[in-house]
Amino acid sequence: MSDKKGKAKPTLISLSSSEEEDETEEEVGDDDDYEDRSFSGSSGDETEEAEEEENDSDDNDRTENDDSLCNGVITLLKEGDDLESLSLKQLKAYLRNHGLRITGTTAVCQQRILEHWRIKDGRAEALYPRSSFFINCTGDVCKGDVVLFTQKVYKKFNKMTRRGKLLGKRTIAGRVVKESYGKAKQQHTFTVEVLWSKGSKKLPPLFPLLVKGRNLYKLKTYRQHWSDEAERKHVLSEKHKRGNAARLVKAMKITRKWSTDVGMLESEMLKVQNAKSIHINQDH
Repeated sequence: MSDKKGKAKPTLISLSSSEEEDETEEEVGDDDDYEDRSFSGSSGDETEEAEEEENDSDDNDRTENDDSLCNGVITLLKEGDDLESLSLKQLKAYLRNHGLRITGTTAVCQQRILEHWRIKDGRAEALYPRSSFFINCTGDVCKGDVVLFTQKVYKKFNKMTRRGKLLGKRTIAGRVVKESYGKAKQQHTFTVEVLWSKGSKKLPPLFPLLVKGRNLYKLKTYRQHWSDEAERKHVLSEKHKRGNAARLVKAMKITRKWSTDVGMLESEMLKVQNAKSIHINQDH
């Protein structure tokens, strides 16, 4: 769940899908979650957004006091006391020890710990039952959505051949806590905090799972109803604006590359023509 230094690295999962209708597919192939990748790893060239998520905080490294600080938090939780008296350092020690996201304010970290304590023993499915995910949001998920989706899981997936041995499927219920467009390729990526999962290679509660936006919608995605659907429309509108801007940047990059390629081709053709002219003049 975390490496030797205690970093909680999100895993990036490709669900073999198309992006929203107005986004361009950059890769074609099957799912690439595979058995021999640890939960702390990310796959190959798809780490851009994962690194962005990790760099949100400078407090990822474990300290020698983490265990004792974490035990102090657990004691309060067992006694049913609130966490108001705890410092942010103590809260992050608990989060690090359990491989959870440590970004956010004191209040946010308190809420994350309480949620983890509430669902860590397998109670999440009762709190977030399948029947509560009844709105089809395939093609338009936003931050704040609590979603349900199913993905295929592979063993030793080969990114070159886009093939691998299918281990099975995994159903995930989780909360979308972040979504962003990468700076390099403008790829849309969602961070989903896992509430519960079933099937092949189950994920631990509140595990931060990275899912490419263009892959999220392959298998239908459902969400819970917001208490304020008007607020969701506002969040969705802001996401669409960033999406349009990202697609514009991507289109400009493609245009520049095309112009450069055409210019190089014309230059080569001109060189060939000049060489032919010189050869003809020499023959005369």
